[in-house]
Amino acid sequence: MEGDPNVGSSSSSAIKKRKKPSPVWNEMIKYPDADGKLKAECKHCKKTFDADSKKGTTHLKNHLDRCPANPKRKSGSDGRDGDDQHQSLSPSIKTKELASLIKEKSVRGVIKHFSSDQERMNWPDCPDLDPRVLNSRKDEILQLYQEEKEKLCQFLNNLSCRFTLQLVCRNRGMDDMDDGCLLVVNYIDDSWERQSKIISWERQSKIISFWHCPRDHIKNFTEAVKQSCMDWKIDMNICSLVLSLEIDTADGLYNEIGKMESWFSQRRSLPFAGCLLSTYYLRDYVGSVLKSEDYVGDGIRSIKECAAYVQNKSTSDKLIQLDGAVRLAISMLDYGPPVWGFGYFQSAVDVKEVFSALEQFDSEFRSINLSKQKWDEVTATYEHLKLLEDVSISISWERRDIPIIVDLPYVHKILKDRCNHTIEDCLLCQKVMKGAIDLFFSKNYSVRVIAVILDPRLKMDGLQLRYKEIYGSDADRYLEKVNKDFRDVYDAYAATASSNSKSYEMLDAMGRPSSPKSELDLYMKELKVPAVKKFDKLAWWRGNAPFYPTLARMARDYLALEITTADAAAKHALFALIHDVDCIYQFPGIPEIITPLLLLKGFLSSPEN
Repeated sequence: MEGDPNVGSSSSSAIKKRKKPSPVWNEMIKYPDADGKLKAECKHCKKTFDADSKKGTTHLKNHLDRCPANPKRKSGSDGRDGDDQHQSLSPSIKTKELASLIKEKSVRGVIKHFSSDQERMNWPDCPDLDPRVLNSRKDEILQLYQEEKEKLCQFLNNLSCRFTLQLVCRNRGMDDMDDGCLLVVNYIDDSWERQSKIISWERQSKIISFWHCPRDHIKNFTEAVKQSCMDWKIDMNICSLVLSLEIDTADGLYNEIGKMESWFSQRRSLPFAGCLLSTYYLRDYVGSVLKSEDYVGDGIRSIKECAAYVQNKSTSDKLIQLDGAVRLAISMLDYGPPVWGFGYFQSAVDVKEVFSALEQFDSEFRSINLSKQKWDEVTATYEHLKLLEDVSISISWERRDIPIIVDLPYVHKILKDRCNHTIEDCLLCQKVMKGAIDLFFSKNYSVRVIAVILDPRLKMDGLQLRYKEIYGSDADRYLEKVNKDFRDVYDAYAATASSNSKSYEMLDAMGRPSSPKSELDLYMKELKVPAVKKFDKLAWWRGNAPFYPTLARMARDYLALEITTADAAAKHALFALIHDVDCIYQFPGIPEIITPLLLLKGFLSSPEN
């Protein structure tokens, strides 16, 4: 072979004839990137590397030997590449470092941390990092999630209180990527403190479940909530469920709510306060009823016709001059009502006199203007919707008003005073008002009124003054209902006092054991605390729990509802979560890692950690 000119030659053609492809290409995919540079992607973990021939294949082989997703990797490998040695994480033993990383960084930040130097150079601003890099850490993330979940589950089950759940759903329109639901657990702990963590938002709650749920599947939430409660072993200890979601008469949620209430009620001896719909979504509900039944369609069509006529006439006839407010109102009426018609009918009532004045000198408009009967119907519709608006504002948690009982007799009395309202055959009362009362007002009243009585500054005296002002001669009837409802709940708690895992021995003024039968009467007769704004109700109950053990248990359960103020904290947390992962759900298989990652951020921020 000495005379062979090809031996030892650097000729590339000779090398190509003899060189066999490296076995690494059986487990790598070579492709040119957007700039024409060759890249190699690991078939197991989808990580990419420089595939330039000058680099050789040693770095690719080293990766395959260590790739945690490669079933053929060398035993004893710690799962890190040579170019990942700067990273401090080991999937088997260094979970503290992983926990710290997840707690401190966003999901994108975690992805960036796990990416190679080359990937970070390709994406310096981190907008398009490939989340599939997390697959290489899947087992580690899921193991840590399970460990932290078990710790939090044990912590919740050791608490001697019941929980208020809150289901927060988000829908921003057509894109399913913008939808999601959170299930949040609220409580007052054994130290009478409100633990206030949802990710980074201040409130007394922990995220216990997260679902990515498109709007058209939202009615399936019943089974998801039940399964999650059983998974966390808190299904026997739920006081109430707050629902912060849109409700449409067509999507069957009314029936789903009934199923949910029945399921929770059957699972324990203490009363389930019910599914409390956030009044924030009352407008959506009323709009869906009005739209589906077309109760006010005739009036709206007449108003639109009149508004269009006046709009056109004002531009062609110089004698008709409209001021800015009237022009804006007529423009709104011409455009048509939004789903919620309160503002629309308010504008109609506002321009009624303008239409009447125009009618006096425009015979053509006189022929299309609404009759007195139709105007009465429009006014009555406005007063119905205005009453719903006023009540929903007064009963909202952020207002802290003393709750009133809203029933049809009260509605009829108010409307009779406000407009020419005929109770008989009123479709708005039979459908819209009754549905709003049943879904939004009744159960919210029941839990709010208990919270008011358990405020030592108010008790029943605060209700009596307010109800006499609102109901007049009917006040005693409503106060009797309040007293009965409260005592029914109290009796249920008193009946289970002996079996409670952490009950308080009741003492009299001399420090001797006393009968719990006199506890409620003693509380009601005791002088109220001065009505000061800066008053810590939980601190008061913590100090007085030995004197009122049964009422103290009620206070821990029902005062926790005040934590759900305005739904804003949970909504903002949900927005922040989905904003962090919107672009991630498009990658197959990734959500099963992302969801634990999101929840870990909440778990690891909890005080008990």
